[in-house]
Amino acid sequence: MSAPVRRRPPAVAFVAALLALLTVLGVGLFELIALAFSDGQFGDGGWVVVTVPLLLMVALVAGAALLLTGRSWLALLLPAAAIAVFLLVVGTSGSTTVELAVMAVVPAVAALLCALPGVRRWVAARRGSAPSGLPAGSQRGPRRRP
Repeated sequence: MSAPVRRRPPAVAFVAALLALLTVLGVGLFELIALAFSDGQFGDGGWVVVTVPLLLMVALVAGAALLLTGRSWLALLLPAAAIAVFLLVVGTSGSTTVELAVMAVVPAVAALLCALPGVRRWVAARRGSAPSGLPAGSQRGPRRRP
């Protein structure tokens, strides 16, 4: 009989989720400022600078929730890395400020923390365990043909 899987996520997973939520707040602030200054006029592909981070922010919130429930570490890693790259590219372009490039550090650290082996092992153990309320032997697996 194997040891029970702990329900609480590792501290590193909490920090990764917190950094992801801080990224959402920071990028959301920049989104509001960009919308205020653009006055709703998005010429020359300006809608990409608003839409892509908005979609990535939704994915970050979902990824943080999935990480803290032990369902997936990859759901936080991918949007966090994508938004870090996006902020780095937009922040280093000639027409914007450097603060966006500096802000790319936060989601990059969140992506690195959620990919640590301890977090991945915890998520794998949580996914492999029985759902709460059901004993492990009551789950039926796929039928095997003789």
